[in-house]
Amino acid sequence: MELLKKENVRIMDKAKDWKDAIRISVQPLEEQGYVEARYKEEIIAKVEELGPYIILAPSIALPHARPDQGVIKSQVAITLFREDVSFDKEDTTAKLFITLAAADSNSHIDTLMAISNVLQNEENCEKLLQAEDVESLYHYFVEE
Repeated sequence: MELLKKENVRIMDKAKDWKDAIRISVQPLEEQGYVEARYKEEIIAKVEELGPYIILAPSIALPHARPDQGVIKSQVAITLFREDVSFDKEDTTAKLFITLAAADSNSHIDTLMAISNVLQNEENCEKLLQAEDVESLYHYFVEE
């Protein structure tokens, strides 16, 4: 997966709530200039409006917003929380946040396909959710 840099992969103990988790998961992209500061708030606003649409699979979320909502350059960040992060509606939780910043509506398709390939195997998902360190988590995505 070309859009994932190792420095954008993090493992955290917990988040205060789902909004905090989104802010934490966007942080590496913001720090490195891939997104504007407003990007995280745009994602939060959309989840508040639509509910937890960012949940891809059990325990896995794909926070993202439209390119015109603060994306400067395409990139991915991955944050694994050791404790479940609860969303307000429907008793939905996530631990793995795969944050996507797409600069346009087409260039990220290959990245989404790569993410899908990693996540389609239930055994891979379990390994991701149990990753011991950043190195392991990173390699599950770039070597699959």
